[in-house]
Amino acid sequence: MDNVRNFKFLLLGSFVVTIVYTIYPKLYIGTSEPIQKYRQENFIQFYNGTEDFLIDTPGCFIPNYMKTMKFKEVHDTKKRCGERTVFIKKISNDVVLFTINEIKMRYYTKKKYSCCFQFAGPSYVSGKIDYTSLRYSSCIDFKNGTETVLKEEVITVKCTHNSDKKLIIYEDAYAILKKIKRTYEKRDDERPWNILILGMDTISRGRAYSSLPKTTDYMLRHDWLDYRGYQKVGYNTFPNVMSLLTGKNMSTIYKACSSGMDKCNHMILWSQFQKAGYVTATGEDYLRLPDTFGKYGYKTSPTDHYLRPLFLTGEHSYGNLVCTKKMASPNHILDYATAFSDTYKDDKFFGMFWFNSYSHNLENKPQLIDDAIVNFFNNLNSSGVMNNTFILFLSDHGMRYGKMREQVESYYAERLPMLFMWVPDDFRKMHLQEYTNLEINQNRLITPYDLRLTLWDIMVKSKITTDKIDSEACPKCDSIFNEISPYRNCADANVDEKWCTCHTMKSVDQKDKDVKLSIDFVVTYLQNKTKYIETTSCMKCAVLSLKTILRTHTYRDESFNSTYFVLALLMTPANIGYEATIVKRNGELSIMQPTYTITSYNTRGNCVIEPNHRSYCVCEKTAKCKIKH
Repeated sequence: MDNVRNFKFLLLGSFVVTIVYTIYPKLYIGTSEPIQKYRQENFIQFYNGTEDFLIDTPGCFIPNYMKTMKFKEVHDTKKRCGERTVFIKKISNDVVLFTINEIKMRYYTKKKYSCCFQFAGPSYVSGKIDYTSLRYSSCIDFKNGTETVLKEEVITVKCTHNSDKKLIIYEDAYAILKKIKRTYEKRDDERPWNILILGMDTISRGRAYSSLPKTTDYMLRHDWLDYRGYQKVGYNTFPNVMSLLTGKNMSTIYKACSSGMDKCNHMILWSQFQKAGYVTATGEDYLRLPDTFGKYGYKTSPTDHYLRPLFLTGEHSYGNLVCTKKMASPNHILDYATAFSDTYKDDKFFGMFWFNSYSHNLENKPQLIDDAIVNFFNNLNSSGVMNNTFILFLSDHGMRYGKMREQVESYYAERLPMLFMWVPDDFRKMHLQEYTNLEINQNRLITPYDLRLTLWDIMVKSKITTDKIDSEACPKCDSIFNEISPYRNCADANVDEKWCTCHTMKSVDQKDKDVKLSIDFVVTYLQNKTKYIETTSCMKCAVLSLKTILRTHTYRDESFNSTYFVLALLMTPANIGYEATIVKRNGELSIMQPTYTITSYNTRGNCVIEPNHRSYCVCEKTAKCKIKH
């Protein structure tokens, strides 16, 4: 009976507070003490999502696409990277021990064999270190139980038959963290909080719950924060990651980084943390992808520890996996991130690790790393790392292409990447107001710009700096330790209307006059675009024509007096799908950029000169043309 009475009291109290908020919104936004106290005591979170919406505030409504979207990943090909039989254990910071599992080695040979190891590090070009290629030491023989001094963090191993030294029977690669010594002196009033960012490419919040069920279940059971309205701000990985790390406009970033990432590394957050005495580390797998930093590349190490040399030893695709020798590339990252966090947990560290190869491409399968991520978090908890470390598990965007993009729900999924956050228990107790705001902001519109300010704010809360920073790209953005206004909209958060999800789309008849005009507009746009694409000799782009209309939806924005038509079309030849948004304003139609493909990467567009044009070109030979040699 008491429970029923208490429940009725909470409902009544919630109603009263809601009325107060409605009549006096400024009282609420200013976190009036009586309301704030009531909210803390009764654990009331305004605008907590239901099955019908992700967030519902005066400034932004996002429908819950997860309610109806069907996620279907590829089948497990059951292929693995191999069986590791040589192990390397660090027995001190400078010494490692080699162990050979003789039983497992029988999988590779039953003959007599011998093994040697090499250290791998960045090469030297014109007397300067170059992390785009490797140099190797001479191959030194070792046996089971051999110890050696750790000279470089990356070690490769190969074993050959004694009777034929050219026949390699076993190869493997390892990254062994070698602790560096810092001269930074800790002040007496410092209370350092560490930062660990784990990024996984192409994972929307919905895909995380569908394809990483053990990980999401772990986080829910262990009181992680789940940000339902985390909104991307750019098309692919680079703008979303760089917005998080710099807070700059993309025009500033492209200009600064155009001649290489080394030229703009000073703008990136880890460099600023490094100057403040943090030990820093970064690494990403699947180096053939140009999306994150591969397109621009680092020639010098951007952080104190840099994992790129490991993957330069050789990655290869195998079934659903991308392997670096005997282990999937992201599993190497998890092991290294564990060692890095544990090694520096009593100092202060900033680590950002990103893996692509379990989720970026259509043949990848996120479920294959689900158990490993749970083990990773369990290990961090057992070692005490989570006692003083903020952990962000996030993505850059959802799926941008593939069969799932035909569903209208994918419009939202693509634009709403996952963002989960672990906040140390001691921080929750010491900074009750800030933690309360973190909880409330789970149901607000959040962007990478806010995260950058939040990460900096962690350093302020650590009393390492008193400096304040802002965001060039988003002057109205704020650390999510502060309560984000429920009136915030995409314009406030510097989210272009192309990516904004703060609206409900409705299906519209393909025979509607404006829809027909919009379809014709898109088809003509794509046809005209192909006319001006530069190609290799004797090749041209075929004229695209409409094959199928996949979906047509619309939404209205009264503040701009505009109607938007979101269309997905299938064009022939090659059955390339495109998603486009047409705006009707003052009776005029215009197309929002970019218009991009939603089907698999076009393999028939390899004749283009500019790689970004491949999505729009189906190459065909020019009649009666002869290539001049």
